[in-house]
Amino acid sequence: MIDRAEWCRQAVRRRRPVVRRVMAGGIAAAAALAIPALATGPATAASHVPSGARGAATAASHAPSGAHGAATAAVSGTLRAWGLGSNGQLGNGTGQTSTVPVKVKLPAGTKVTSVRAGCFHTLALTSTGQVLAWGSNASGELGDGTTQFRTTPVRVHIPAGTTIKAIRAGCFHSLALTTTGQVLAWGLNTNGELGNGTTTESHIPVPVSLPAGTKVKAISAGEAHSLALTSTGQVLAWGFNAVGQLGNGTTTDSETPVPVALPTGTKVAGVAAGGLHSLALTSTGQVLAWGFGLQGELGNGTDNNNSDTPVMVTLPPGTTVRQLSAGCEHTLALTSTGQVLAWGFNADGELGNDSTEDSDVPVMAALPQGTTATEVSAGCNHSLALTSDGRVLAWGRNDDGELGNASTVSSGVPVQVNLPASVGAVATGAGPEASVSFAIVQRPA
Repeated sequence: MIDRAEWCRQAVRRRRPVVRRVMAGGIAAAAALAIPALATGPATAASHVPSGARGAATAASHAPSGAHGAATAAVSGTLRAWGLGSNGQLGNGTGQTSTVPVKVKLPAGTKVTSVRAGCFHTLALTSTGQVLAWGSNASGELGDGTTQFRTTPVRVHIPAGTTIKAIRAGCFHSLALTTTGQVLAWGLNTNGELGNGTTTESHIPVPVSLPAGTKVKAISAGEAHSLALTSTGQVLAWGFNAVGQLGNGTTTDSETPVPVALPTGTKVAGVAAGGLHSLALTSTGQVLAWGFGLQGELGNGTDNNNSDTPVMVTLPPGTTVRQLSAGCEHTLALTSTGQVLAWGFNADGELGNDSTEDSDVPVMAALPQGTTATEVSAGCNHSLALTSDGRVLAWGRNDDGELGNASTVSSGVPVQVNLPASVGAVATGAGPEASVSFAIVQRPA
């Protein structure tokens, strides 16, 4: 039997083609594999935004909890999904991939405020503070007490009386932030990514063992590690740490949260976990990075070094960043002027600068002239941007229709997602390990 966590890590280093090929048969093929059936997927989308990062209409779906107020202040709507669907991760009742947006089959009357995707599973936060999940469930990453694949949303078994205000999906694990500042986790736990002091997977949410008195206001999940931003502006990390992605000066995994070694005096406003790297947005709009750096993920002008402590990303002079989102091996940053910066791996054009060369410093994504971005979301090897007029742009790898433009041709520059003309997007979602994309949409008033 192949260890799923090691298999996933090896696939990460091979830049994901193996993941997509192995899972190409999805639900039908799962029974025939020696590897247990897998699932898919924050968004990174963006629990990574300091206050004021976006206008009121789009602000809260992906902001770190507390950055834009409680979850009830978030925009909400129905869901469209596109991209890899072989494990049910599109949530439309099939196991099929789609190159154009399809409707997610939400329970009647449900409105969604945030959506995030893991390797093969998806999470959605509802306007009532509950969590839905669908896709692969081999390690319990759907949190419904089973290991059964789901092609439509099911309710995560959140403890009674608990309200959730943020969600994040790792490769095979899931995180939820409660309104009281605690963190719940479920799914695979081989490297301690659930943060509860064990390496035993859980099919229902369990509390992360935070230090006494700690309140968390934002979370993020990488391939097999997790990040939490505390109410005091510090960062905690736990899980897989082979390349220093926990940022505590070691390469030793941790089953409980450990403090990231931030520079003295630094206050953090947002966090973002990539496949094997991590980032923090400071209160001054600068960016720190740590972990895997061999494709330029650290953004500090080097592409041959990992770092087990935070280093400063080399932003263009005068740039202020308002949101971060990280993919497998690249990072997106939304600036205060509505432009998008990107750095890291670029073989499929995921940096959006009309090139396929990696970059170890931030470069500008080639947004259409006059376009203002209000949010960014990174998938594994693709990128999304929400515009101020409710469109979604996408670029990078498109083998499974991740760009949503009715093709499977990758693009090194942004292209428009084929959303119906009758709706406008108010938020987007993907995830650092995802080959699927989402948009929360509303009909015009």
